[in-house]
Amino acid sequence: MHELGIARDLFKEVLKKTGGKKPERIEIVIGRASGIEEHFLRHSFEDHIFPEYGWQGVEIEIQYEEPALFCENCKKEVKDINSFSCPFCGSLDLKILKGERVYIKSIK
Repeated sequence: MHELGIARDLFKEVLKKTGGKKPERIEIVIGRASGIEEHFLRHSFEDHIFPEYGWQGVEIEIQYEEPALFCENCKKEVKDINSFSCPFCGSLDLKILKGERVYIKSIK
């Protein structure tokens, strides 16, 4: 379960930004191409990390980011990702623009 490692990294970021103070809510963005399962990420925070710090009750809000690619060959952005090639020119030379990361959007 690599979600626990990711949750720990995100938690370190939250600790830095809050100075160690317990927030009310943490908004997290999960890229749909990240391979991260929301259920396991929530479980990592709520059952493993938060209890260690007395942070029970902190709300976790999850938002999703759709993937987008850029074709280096035809210079077009690809948002409808159904294959590993560009739907416009067929090239395999695709660069990921967004949708593969997991990150903290805001802390309240």
